[in-house]
Amino acid sequence: MNDRADTAHGTRTAPLVPGIPGLAWAETRAVAVDLAQHGWPVLPGTYQLAEHGAWLGRSGAAGLEPVTALWQLATTTNPDVAMEWWTRRPYSVLLACGAGVDGVEVPAAHGHRALAQLSPAQRGPVAVTPFGSWLFFVRSDDEPLRPELAANAHAQLHASGAWLPIPPTARGGLPYRWRVPRPPSAGRCPPRPRFNECWSRRSAVEPAAHDPASPE
Repeated sequence: MNDRADTAHGTRTAPLVPGIPGLAWAETRAVAVDLAQHGWPVLPGTYQLAEHGAWLGRSGAAGLEPVTALWQLATTTNPDVAMEWWTRRPYSVLLACGAGVDGVEVPAAHGHRALAQLSPAQRGPVAVTPFGSWLFFVRSDDEPLRPELAANAHAQLHASGAWLPIPPTARGGLPYRWRVPRPPSAGRCPPRPRFNECWSRRSAVEPAAHDPASPE
């Protein structure tokens, strides 16, 4: 990973401590280390020091993205490596999907219905995006999402070849947040077949006359 920044006078080594509030940086680093320790492959993403500020960490970055082009080769499940990377800069925390953990993204209304059908023991981590959708984290496997989920629940599977932001990563000052917090054993996610079964029930995909606003 290249930790150098360009200036008008040439290229210089990036400062070790950018101007970002210490508590926010510490929280981001703690999340990256915790996820790596529990087997989630994490990678550094670009970041902002101020709301609507420039995206830093990669030359020419126009938004939230991995800091390296070959990001599939720049992931880690080693907590010591994660500690080193996120100590150098306050990178966003991104998850490399397809290597143990995938994400299923749905509109909030469908997320409410699906979550209501899952018992606490069946629930994996669920995040709320700044755009109103929900991310259900599920175990990677070879079973695809059933066609009716994409057609009726507008579900999108993020699997091998995709990456996802992990809370407290933010875009334009708007953070991703946990709707169902990660359990202490953060590597455990429900299998996709169970998720398919839950979502294939009519009540999970059938449009409602009125969708209550998310409490989040």
